[in-house]
Amino acid sequence: MGIKSDSVDQQPDHFVLALDFGGTKLAAAVVDLNHGKIIGDVIRRPTPVSEGARGSMDAMIECGHQAIRSIGSSVTVSAAGISFGGPVSQDRKTVLLSNHISNWKDVPLVDVIGGAFSIPAYLENDGNAAALGEWRFGGHREQDNLVYIQTSTGIGGGFIFNRQLYRGGGLAGEPGHYIVNPDGPECSCGRNGCLESVSSGWAIARDGRKALIEHPEKCSILIKLSGNKSENVNAAMVFSACRQNDPACMEIVKKALGSLAITVVNLVTCLDPGVVVIGGGLTRSRDMFDQYFFPVVEKQMRPFFKGRCNVTISNMDGNELLMGAGLLTLENFR
Repeated sequence: MGIKSDSVDQQPDHFVLALDFGGTKLAAAVVDLNHGKIIGDVIRRPTPVSEGARGSMDAMIECGHQAIRSIGSSVTVSAAGISFGGPVSQDRKTVLLSNHISNWKDVPLVDVIGGAFSIPAYLENDGNAAALGEWRFGGHREQDNLVYIQTSTGIGGGFIFNRQLYRGGGLAGEPGHYIVNPDGPECSCGRNGCLESVSSGWAIARDGRKALIEHPEKCSILIKLSGNKSENVNAAMVFSACRQNDPACMEIVKKALGSLAITVVNLVTCLDPGVVVIGGGLTRSRDMFDQYFFPVVEKQMRPFFKGRCNVTISNMDGNELLMGAGLLTLENFR
């Protein structure tokens, strides 16, 4: 079934709970689908990584209850939409696994969340959910075909083809696991050289830690930012040190965003979308994308596609995930 352009507007007073399970953070909010906005508070907290799947679910359930309490008793939440940072089953009721959090294998998350809130629940991979949210609420509804890439702890994505979410056999839209270098570093999925192993937040942090240990003479700024403790290094520090011309960090960011750019160019050549949207936490360093990502896209894009496909950064500040999760509760978007 196609996505009707009026499928949201026909739902008066439709309030739903939106939940986003990420590798480093959890987020919950109530979404007003009639007006296309989040109401009340967005509840965010770090993912309790050491507590595994059970800890994440318990923390998210509390976040969800907080989000509902923030809107008061006059609003009734009718369903829950769940965005999960990892592959889900073809029937979209079960989490297959997480590459970043333990004990998620074959967890019936729809049943857990539905039972916790006593409402129907619907599940989707985070890249697919974000693609829906971006397409519907990010200013791209006029596009029939959209590619969304999520750059965060990991790298995910989703495709809108002919105004429908494309799932393939259930696992389509995983640009983070496209091979960009067969001899590259080990990925969280167990293979070598995936885009995620080069361009994700965890990969950038890993390369920063390695540079600090092996080439301290090339990362004096990173040493200051981290207190000369490699375990403190994160992707934000690497970006900050890159801005201050730390040679090692400039090299790391150039490789990470350059590899992402090549992947985008290949996707455009293969799929011919009207727009490619890059979202996720890494895009908050927009200046780094202007310096190391867009020039590579411009240089490597096949001339025929220049001016035909718009490559842009999301303007939804991460809310595409929650808004997309909310849309999963509507029949036309499942």
